[in-house]
Amino acid sequence: MIAFLHTSKVHIDRFEALVKKFDPSIETKHFVNKTLLDNALNNGHTDAALFSKEIAAIRKEAPSLLICTCSTYGAESDNHENVLRIDKPIIEYMIKNHFKIGLVYTANSTKTVSEDLLLETAETQQKPIEITLCDCSEYWPYFEAGNLEAYRKNIANTIRNIADKVDVIFLAQASMEGAKDYLTDLKVPIYTSPEFGIKTLIAQL
Repeated sequence: MIAFLHTSKVHIDRFEALVKKFDPSIETKHFVNKTLLDNALNNGHTDAALFSKEIAAIRKEAPSLLICTCSTYGAESDNHENVLRIDKPIIEYMIKNHFKIGLVYTANSTKTVSEDLLLETAETQQKPIEITLCDCSEYWPYFEAGNLEAYRKNIANTIRNIADKVDVIFLAQASMEGAKDYLTDLKVPIYTSPEFGIKTLIAQL
């Protein structure tokens, strides 16, 4: 069984569909704790104690894989044995194949965590990279209000400002994936973590 820890219920259907796409026989359970992300956004740092409490509760279900889908809590995931972060597989692939990376984010709490993972992965692979930040945090209220169309369209429009400066664009949060639908004309590749991450992590079962 795969257990997912989300910080928004909007991710449940997407990740459920991805698991079924790659292996319909795998059982899943989804856990949502919105307070984790709210605390990180409000306080400027992750809530390690609450995260640990949530992980301990999920472990009682004895999952074969425990995947955290919130990029903000990626570093916290690394502090717990066998808690996998959804963005690690795609970042490892991206560093292997690209140099100039556009890092797009809407939650300020995600920026440092994702940037750190990019740099750590580049160091591990002994590859130089150049990161261009694309701050879309002003659109986060659209997501919180449930206005996903405005959220995705505005992200897409802002991405166009950096498209000619990078080799690849990385949407750092799973919630941003839909912005790709408004950027089909771009020649630069756009990477997101959900599908690549699930395909890679399921292989560990």
